[in-house]
Amino acid sequence: MLSLVVVPLTSVGAGMTMHVDNSIIVEQKPVFINETVINLDENIIVKFVAPIQDTREYETMITTYPYTNMYFSWNNENTLLIITPKTIWQPSTEYSLAFPYNSYDIQTQLSAIFSFETVAYPEVIDTNIVEDYKTYINEGDEILITFNYDVSDFDIHAVIRPALKLKQTYDAEKRTLHVQIEERLQESKELHTLTLFAGHKKQEKLQFYPIKSLSFNILLPEPESWPETHDDRINAARNSIAPKINKGKYIDVNLDAQITTLFDNGKFVASFVNSSGASDTPTPTGEFHIYNKHPYALSGMFNVYLPYWMAFTEDGKYGFHDLIVWPEGHEDMPGGGKESENSIGNAVSPGCVRHDATNAQFIYDWADVGTIVKVY
Repeated sequence: MLSLVVVPLTSVGAGMTMHVDNSIIVEQKPVFINETVINLDENIIVKFVAPIQDTREYETMITTYPYTNMYFSWNNENTLLIITPKTIWQPSTEYSLAFPYNSYDIQTQLSAIFSFETVAYPEVIDTNIVEDYKTYINEGDEILITFNYDVSDFDIHAVIRPALKLKQTYDAEKRTLHVQIEERLQESKELHTLTLFAGHKKQEKLQFYPIKSLSFNILLPEPESWPETHDDRINAARNSIAPKINKGKYIDVNLDAQITTLFDNGKFVASFVNSSGASDTPTPTGEFHIYNKHPYALSGMFNVYLPYWMAFTEDGKYGFHDLIVWPEGHEDMPGGGKESENSIGNAVSPGCVRHDATNAQFIYDWADVGTIVKVY
């Protein structure tokens, strides 16, 4: 009778053991074992009940599919055979190994057939990079990449395009690759793609396989002093302000820069120069949302019109709007009129966040009641 036992071992390179009862002539169909998964450099250990008389001849009768170059090593009794792939078994591949049953008549057509699978290339199971280009990385930040198993037996290379100078370290205990951005080699914020390549250390050289691509945005540091011209200030903001919320629409108000930026699901929409509260009437900071909207609101406190009004505090005292409009007969502007655009870019308001007419309307049309507002 044929006796087959397959014992997978968990340690890398320890080997998978197969038992072949070749003591008598067997008249039965081959048996298939297809539940075993082995590592890419793992040995196959074959234990025979009876000694193999002519090991060299027997080796020529051992077949593998797909074909693989293998090394054979026997013990002194010719009852134990260790099969080692010349380089590695191919990842994610189903293999079959066939051994003649009978050691006394190796020309027999009958064989013991063992089937096994090899592990796949490492897979990324966790990362601090959010998909859909929602992650912003600064110089010195680390990209963390965790694999489904220890990749110490692999050469893992992270390549970023456009190019950035990287430092790469691996924590085997946590199965996590740390990729640190050491230096940016470009002068503006743009989308980057990190691609991970894996090659087993026992593979032939230059055989690397792409296992994962991640996309993120790179940021420049905020300038020490914001440019005076509006266009330059907006350009600096686009390159240095990252979204603090990656889900839904949100309005970002940077008081130091006097910049309002719109983000939608973490993606940049537009930036505008604003005019926020003066030092003695500061704009409140924190997280708010749009409570109400009106295309041409009247301020009961100041008796002026506020085009494209959107309140972002619950009491309605603070909001976004166009430059104020004085009605005729107003004590501050008897003849009526609209505030000058020269105030834009300066912190001079009683606390609201103003924009010029074109930008105020854009924000008004874009934002919904409930849209989150972050002021800092």
